[in-house]
Amino acid sequence: MQLQNDKQTTVSDVIKCVKSMNFNEIEKIKNSLVEMDIYFKAHRKDNVQSVVNDFKENGYSDGFLSDLEQGLKKSSVYEN
Repeated sequence: MQLQNDKQTTVSDVIKCVKSMNFNEIEKIKNSLVEMDIYFKAHRKDNVQSVVNDFKENGYSDGFLSDLEQGLKKSSVYEN
């Protein structure tokens, strides 16, 4: 399948195109995205207190903030 040049390419167009490809072609696309640092970008996490403070500044209740902080501290994202 070839994408049209006379219109804006949509996500649906890309998905249709990828569905028509074989495994090796899809692997080439994935590898290109990885090389361009588009695919699976590293997650940069803020410290827990910074996240809680952002919510506090937006008026969330103390109970919610406490639950949020406890949940973040137990989260696999913050384990190391």
